[in-house]
Amino acid sequence: MNGGGLIISLDFELKWGVHDAFCYGRYNKNLYGVRKALPKILALFEQYHIHATWATVGLLFAESKAEMAHYLRGIPVKYEQMRYAAYTQLAKVGENEQEDLLHFGKSLIEEIKRTPYQEIASHTFSHFYCLEKGQTKADFCADLYAMKTITDGYIAPMKSITFPRHQINKDYFQACLEAGYICYRGPTNHALYNTSKGRWLGAKKWLDSYFNLTGHHLVTFKDMQKGQLIDIRSSAFLRPYCSPLRVFEGLKLKRIKEGMLEAAKAQAFYHIWWHPHNFGKHIDKNLAMLEELLRYFEELRSQYSFESYSMYEVAKLCLHPERGISNDF
Repeated sequence: MNGGGLIISLDFELKWGVHDAFCYGRYNKNLYGVRKALPKILALFEQYHIHATWATVGLLFAESKAEMAHYLRGIPVKYEQMRYAAYTQLAKVGENEQEDLLHFGKSLIEEIKRTPYQEIASHTFSHFYCLEKGQTKADFCADLYAMKTITDGYIAPMKSITFPRHQINKDYFQACLEAGYICYRGPTNHALYNTSKGRWLGAKKWLDSYFNLTGHHLVTFKDMQKGQLIDIRSSAFLRPYCSPLRVFEGLKLKRIKEGMLEAAKAQAFYHIWWHPHNFGKHIDKNLAMLEELLRYFEELRSQYSFESYSMYEVAKLCLHPERGISNDF
């Protein structure tokens, strides 16, 4: 590996990722749209030989409501704001995936498994918030155990983790290492992305997606090696198509392409992430946007030996650069 690469990760969560943010079904169109968008994203990844990490909420592996309840009973988290707790949503969950397309995802996970070079990673079992008041390290360890148990024998042991809402608690890193994880996705390396407080900061993040306010955020091995877990931090969030801002779509893509080009020239990495439900509306426009970026990636691969990597593959290179890449998902 001598040309850097593009890292793609997606946080796959369905309703479990937004139940505390969107009430009364206001976001359901996006969530139902995942059933159409996700297979098409996978088809593009296969067409362009893209390696990607799918950080998946563990509850999506369950095949019944009873199975969900069984595992959630073992995670006794008591957030100060109990609306964050996954088990408070069980009354709204159907009996299985046939009845409930918003809380179950085993058939979609099967599609990810069938697609070459896709890593299935952890987004915690219960969409666990590691910095909220009330939760404890013991609760987090119970969440890790639930993920390990429900996936045991079904997929390869998980090696990468992304923390919901980027709530990263370094006091929990040792527990992650003991559970077998070696890397995580940290937030973009700028003060603007280290907090979610304040509407003005949120507006500036939006602006930064279209205009280069904070730099290109390239990722290097030197950056990754600074902590217990390897930090494969984010370079850019791939914002979905937004109709009110449609005249700026070209600027958004230009911003990301410029970052990819800088990474290729510097033999560094560029890490893009998003949620499948971000593509659940305006699916065709979002897929066209993604394909434009993947076509540009092909140009960089040809010109600069800029390759495609999952998070785990980059972490392995960081630890053992002499071994190269092998796919063992």
